[in-house]
Amino acid sequence: MGKITYDKRTAWEIVYGRYEGMQAKAVGLLSAEIGMRVTREPGVYTLHVLPCRREDGVPPEKCAVVIGRREESGLLARHIRPEEVPENGYCIRVMQNPSDGAYNWVLIAGWDDRAVYYGAVDFLDHYLVQHAHYPMCDSRETLDFTLPDSTHISRPQTGRRLIFTWGHPINDYRLFMRNMARQKLNEVILWNDFCPVNAREIIDYAHEWGIRVIWGFAWGWIDGCGKIKSIDDEYLLGVRRSVLERFEREYAPLDVDGIYFQSFTERGDSEIGGRSIAATVVKLVNDTAGDLLARWPGLQIQFGLHADSVRGNLGDIAGTDPRVEIIWENHDAFPLNSEPDFQPENALERTKSFVRDIINLRPEGKTGILYKGYCTLDWSRFVYQRGPFVLGEAHPELIAHDTALRAKRWKFLQGQWMQYGAAAQEMTRYIHSLDPEGKVALGMAGMFDDGIWFPEAVTSHMFWNSDGTYEETMREVSARSSVRM
Repeated sequence: MGKITYDKRTAWEIVYGRYEGMQAKAVGLLSAEIGMRVTREPGVYTLHVLPCRREDGVPPEKCAVVIGRREESGLLARHIRPEEVPENGYCIRVMQNPSDGAYNWVLIAGWDDRAVYYGAVDFLDHYLVQHAHYPMCDSRETLDFTLPDSTHISRPQTGRRLIFTWGHPINDYRLFMRNMARQKLNEVILWNDFCPVNAREIIDYAHEWGIRVIWGFAWGWIDGCGKIKSIDDEYLLGVRRSVLERFEREYAPLDVDGIYFQSFTERGDSEIGGRSIAATVVKLVNDTAGDLLARWPGLQIQFGLHADSVRGNLGDIAGTDPRVEIIWENHDAFPLNSEPDFQPENALERTKSFVRDIINLRPEGKTGILYKGYCTLDWSRFVYQRGPFVLGEAHPELIAHDTALRAKRWKFLQGQWMQYGAAAQEMTRYIHSLDPEGKVALGMAGMFDDGIWFPEAVTSHMFWNSDGTYEETMREVSARSSVRM
């Protein structure tokens, strides 16, 4: 790899196909991170910019990143074949400038606008990290040298990659969404006691980053479901009415992407007051979802189901309305339950068997699975929200306070994920083998408002692609500048 002799500050440019939507986000990301490497000289107050121009038929003279969709770009179409851009994925080709081999072209072609952005992320977080010229020195110097030729083609092995989180701990919703997109996550479930007053703004901003927003609220869930003593018909009717009233009042006017709920399943026993939890919750879900879908056809409804109380009665759960997606959690051991070090003997194999059963349980219904092992609420200090609120617009001092509190917990979990996280990758690979089309949604349940911490980053990486060893996953993720350690 020879050193480039021209001035790096004037060698690179970005050539884009369309500066709109997530393609514009991709150009902005590349401009910021490549600009960080080439537009300043350390210790010198000389300010340069990184040129960005729309493709106009004139090939770049020196070094360039050419980014967009193949069908919209003559340059990309000339050097990347149609079959090299997989569905929902992207192709990254690093090559010599055909006019002068001393210069590089980086070509990034995405299947759609969102995949264009993901391709930009992968170039920064994978290629530049793997090809840093001086591993012990500042990565800014990487672009001072000719880059090795490379072709990288990638597509998601999981179609919907999501986060479940509580809304009120999010202190900066804009940063939260940007961090999700940086990890190629495309759906978030926001659980709240009250719909935030700025919900419309949150939805619009998330959509800008290719993220669907699902709003979560209780259908009979309370903090401590073991306290519930009766699930008789009168109780069910009250829950059903309250859900309909609340959706019509708070969420229907927002034209939401979907709703998520939990009910009275978060407990260890299988009956309440002599009545089967599994059979009764299915009745509640089917009746309530039927009411909602009769008035709002096409509404996506997600049923957050805790497996502990129903795993012995899957036949009842199979009767859930196929229009309702079941998002499973809390089964046996990590990664579907508890922390990474909770791995009793044979628990992973038992969990695999259970996962196979739930994936095959409802051939006509959608299925999702939530992983655990991340920073969560301190349930010993849990308090309900007191009313509607502004979500994710916190003061910098409050953000610093919360970040410092959570950092210690994240560092503890980071060590656990380093030691035990291979079980999560093994489980993810198993799910991908059962579901090669990636229809089963995979998600993380926790609080992720303090940056991209290592446990979150390795999980989102394996959701996208679970190939390779866990050691390889850790090595790649830990080298990313966007990941907190």
